[in-house]
Amino acid sequence: MMKVKKFPLVGIRMFLGPDILWRCQRRMSLSICSADIMFSAENGRCMKKEALSKSLPTLLEHDEVKITKFGGSFSLATGSFSPSGLVSFVPSLGDRSPSPHSHTDDSVCSFTDDEGSTFDGNKSSPSTSHRILEAALSPLKDAVAPIKDAVKSHMPSTLFIRTADLPSMKQSMEQSRHSFGEVDENEWIDHVHKPSSKPPLPHIDHDENECWVALDDGKGNRAPLAEAAMSALVKTGLDAAMDEGMWTANGPTSKILKTGAWDGTAFVSYGKARSVPCPHPRGAKGESDVLVWSGSFSHKYYGYDLPAIRCEAIVNMSPKALVDLLMDSNRVKEYNKMSIGRDDIAVLHEEEKCVTKVCVGRSKPPMLGKILQLKSLIHMEELPGGGQEAGYVIISRAVAHSDDAEAAEDPKVIHSEMLMGLNVIRAVEGEPDRCILINLNHLRSPMIPMMMAKRLGLSAAVNFINDIRALC
Repeated sequence: MMKVKKFPLVGIRMFLGPDILWRCQRRMSLSICSADIMFSAENGRCMKKEALSKSLPTLLEHDEVKITKFGGSFSLATGSFSPSGLVSFVPSLGDRSPSPHSHTDDSVCSFTDDEGSTFDGNKSSPSTSHRILEAALSPLKDAVAPIKDAVKSHMPSTLFIRTADLPSMKQSMEQSRHSFGEVDENEWIDHVHKPSSKPPLPHIDHDENECWVALDDGKGNRAPLAEAAMSALVKTGLDAAMDEGMWTANGPTSKILKTGAWDGTAFVSYGKARSVPCPHPRGAKGESDVLVWSGSFSHKYYGYDLPAIRCEAIVNMSPKALVDLLMDSNRVKEYNKMSIGRDDIAVLHEEEKCVTKVCVGRSKPPMLGKILQLKSLIHMEELPGGGQEAGYVIISRAVAHSDDAEAAEDPKVIHSEMLMGLNVIRAVEGEPDRCILINLNHLRSPMIPMMMAKRLGLSAAVNFINDIRALC
C-alpha cells in the first residue's frame, strides 16, 4: 500500500472546440471532473459561456457531467465519464426549463459514445427539445473523442520516471501484463498501462524519443507498469556497472588493477549468483583502496552527454547492515555531512527483500550558498542468489512529481536529477561481516559546468566510500 503525503490542488483547463469548455481538477488520489454545456433555446447552438464546476466523485466511480440551465438555455441531459474514458449522456427529466419556443414536454433523449448515437424521443411528434438535441449532436460527437483523451491523459497518477534509455523495458512490460488486471488493450492509458512520450506534467518539454511511465495510480497503489519499470531499471544499472568496456580508470586505479589483486572481484558478473573473493585481508594496506572510473552511456537519450562515475571498494560491514543503512532516510546524515535531511514522500512497496519508495533529499554543499535537492525513486532488491549469499542492489532515478508543476520556484534551491544511481552490495566469500560496494552515479545538476562535472564526480565518489567506512 502506498503511503502518500498531501498534494496541492492542480487545476487543468482545455477547450475542446469553440463552444465547449472542459474543466478537470485533480487532487491527491481523487480526480474531480465536471463539464457544463449550455445550449441556446433560440438557435440550438452551444453558448460560449463558462459554467461553474462542481466537486464530484472520484474516477473510481463515474464522474458526473451536467448540462445545465444558463439564462435563456435549459438542461438537456446529464452524463458520466467512466474510468476507461467512456462518455454517455442521459435525459434530464427533473431539471429542464422549457424554451419560450417549446410547445411540448417531451423528454430529451440520450447520446452515448459507443458505436453511434441513440435518439429515443417521440418520433411521431418531434419536440423543440428534440430538434435542439439533433442540432447539437454534431459538436457533441466531435467532442467525445477529445473528452476521452482528456480523461485518459489526466488520470490521477502523481509520480513519473523516464524509461526510454532502458533496453529491456519492452520485455519487462510483456512479463508484467498480469498486473493490468482485466483492462482491455484498447483502454490502456498513457503512462499507466503503456509508456508515452507525452510529458506527464505541463512544465516538461515534449521529446518524441522519450518514454514516460507512471509509478503510482493516484489511488494508493503502484501503477501497472511500475514493476516493469523497476525490473528494467535494475537490469540497465547492473549491466552498466559490470560493463568493463564502458569505463576508463583514473591513474591510481590503473596502477592498482595492474597488481591483479582485484581480478576475481571487479566487473564479475552479478548473474553468477554468488559471493566474490575479497582482494585484501582485514587490516592489509590495500584494504583502504578506492577504485574509481569515469565513463558515458552509449544511448542518445536524456542526459547521455553527461559523464558517469563508477567506484568500487571494500567495506567492513555486512551486506544487510549496509543496505539497511543506505535505505534508512533517517540515517543519511551519518555518512553524508552535507545532507540536511532526506524524507520519504511515498512508499510504493515495502517488504524485507524489496522496497520501492520516492524520497526528497536536500544537501548544502560548502561554498555553494544554496540547497541542492534531489527527488528520486529508490528501489532495493536482493541480487540473484539472495541477500546473504550474493548481496543487494539499490537503484535510483529522478522522479517527475505533480507537486513540482504547481510549486513556486525557490531561488535558494537547485533542483538536480539523478539520471542513474546504483549501489551494488556484494557478499564476500567466507566473511559475512564484510562486503564489496560498487557505486555508480550519473547526475545532472544545472549549477555544475560540464568541464567540472567529471572532476567533482570523482572526488564525491571517493568521499562517499570513505564516509561509509568511517561508520564501520
